[in-house]
Amino acid sequence: MLRLKLVFALSLLAAPALAAPLNIATDATFPPFESIDANGKLVGYDIELMEAVCKAAELECNIANAAWDGMIPGLIDGKYDALISQLTVTDKRRRVIAFSDIYSHPTFRFVAKKDAALHISPEGLAGKTIAVQTGTPMDAYVTAHYKQSTIKRYDTGSAPYLELTGGRADVHISYQAQIVHSFLKSESGKDYELVGPELTGKDAPEFGEGVAIAIGKRNTELVEKVNAGLAKIREDGTLDALNQQYFGQ
Repeated sequence: MLRLKLVFALSLLAAPALAAPLNIATDATFPPFESIDANGKLVGYDIELMEAVCKAAELECNIANAAWDGMIPGLIDGKYDALISQLTVTDKRRRVIAFSDIYSHPTFRFVAKKDAALHISPEGLAGKTIAVQTGTPMDAYVTAHYKQSTIKRYDTGSAPYLELTGGRADVHISYQAQIVHSFLKSESGKDYELVGPELTGKDAPEFGEGVAIAIGKRNTELVEKVNAGLAKIREDGTLDALNQQYFGQ
């Protein structure tokens, strides 16, 4: 009897049971993917996608705002069951967390003032200031390749734009869709433009394989359920509808 109890206890440690509701964290400073509206409600592409996945997978989910730098540590420690915040899949992250199937393949770009006349290359941005959100693929990319530039790092996805428009940074790098739909289409972005080449994970490993939902490393049951939910929203057209709604594609 004691042996059976021990085996059962070890099995619980090996594969965490799904909680109800699941605690899912997002960094709501990255519109149009995730942000907080005037009524204090979480809104955005990733929010709607996660809600659709949870519904399709018959999971009860609670999505909450969290600080970007505490999200992955919180997932590892069991504070969160999953994360959705345009998280790219990289080998470094795979070592400590698990991922769902990839649901998008982002393009990355620099943005600068229209009259800046900058050449986007490590040599062209030597001595220039690059604003970036810390701990992101963009941070990893400029850290690795733009060693002659000054890199300013910020905790939120919106802060680099304030540095750019305030004249305290020469360029910012982010997801192209995020730059276009949350900045260039706004009043504050009217004097700015995308600059330099389109970049993907094929151009630099720092940009990763694509974007997925992050899940606790040992929670294989949740990975399977989330993947099943993703498959359903692909098949029924929900994912295509979200892409059209937010990005016109």
